[in-house]
Amino acid sequence: MNSIPRLTITVFSISALALLTSACGKKQAGGPFTAPPVVVTLAPASQADTPVIIATYGTTQDKESVDIVPQVSGQLLSILFEEGAVVTNGQPLFQIDPRDYQTRVHQAEGMLAADKSSLELARTTLSRNQPLLGKRLISEEVFDTIKNKAASLEAQLAIDQAALTQAQLNLARCTVVSPIDGICSKRFVDAGNLVAAGVSRLTNVRNNSALRLECTVSEQYLPQIRTALAAGPIHIKLTPPGDTKHYPGTLSFIDNAVDPATGSILLRGEVPNPDRALWARQFVNIEIIVTTIPNAVMVPESAVQFGKTGPYLYVANSNSISELRPVTVGVRHDNLLQISTGVQAGESVITSGLMMMRPGATVMDAATLQPATMQKK
Repeated sequence: MNSIPRLTITVFSISALALLTSACGKKQAGGPFTAPPVVVTLAPASQADTPVIIATYGTTQDKESVDIVPQVSGQLLSILFEEGAVVTNGQPLFQIDPRDYQTRVHQAEGMLAADKSSLELARTTLSRNQPLLGKRLISEEVFDTIKNKAASLEAQLAIDQAALTQAQLNLARCTVVSPIDGICSKRFVDAGNLVAAGVSRLTNVRNNSALRLECTVSEQYLPQIRTALAAGPIHIKLTPPGDTKHYPGTLSFIDNAVDPATGSILLRGEVPNPDRALWARQFVNIEIIVTTIPNAVMVPESAVQFGKTGPYLYVANSNSISELRPVTVGVRHDNLLQISTGVQAGESVITSGLMMMRPGATVMDAATLQPATMQKK
């Protein structure tokens, strides 16, 4: 009974070997087996100016943020804006009851008018008594008293004018206006409430037409950052999560010390935001462009493999024969890797079909098979 399984296994092994031999190649008459070409995908090694990018993340910050607080106390009569509205510098936002302050303006105007009349009388009296002093008809003491009264009334008139100006200013402050262009937050007080000068927070206005930016990078990039900043502001690109658009900005500040707790350095910059696409205090991904490598040789990342002796790739030469090339890799950019040594611009590198690849193998570009396949269909 044991001989039957052995015969079956032997027959199966011979059949499998025949199929494998048929699949791997054909034996030419009087010669060795020739392996069929390996179907691969080829891509040219390109040459371009390539940016050196440090990827990090950070947050946008308010460039201008103002809490709207009244400068006079009183009852809040009305709210003159919609929550979340875009407002301009000088636009009225709240109205405080102005009647008390209007009364104080009238009082100050009356006091000013009364003291102005008194001053005119004192000046007239002084001018009338001036000749009498020369004729010795009044004493110098009496004349000095008249003169001092006129001077006192002049000082009082200045005080009255200042009081009137203050009363008019307080009356104007009953209409609370925005001090900057920006976007309003929600209101914190409803109409009808009493508000206190310098205490009650009414709303907040933030200017988002330009935003500040804060981010951190590892201290290992400190030399590159310092070198780049020495030449001027560093260009950056921001991308909020879920957004595919990049927003340009600049970095112009580097902190004067490394944070010992995290081993990072703080950077600050600014991002123009004329369309208000970005929001204050928003998390963003950041690409810091520290320099540009001119005429860098770039290949797809999928072409580069890493072995025990370092990175390498396969190049298809002009005879469609694969060549193994040890390479030195540089920066990454747009799914491409810089090749510092090992490949020249214009050479064809193999990006797929690498599992069956070996040095000296004949290769066939998969792109050349597509027309034939379409004709068969």
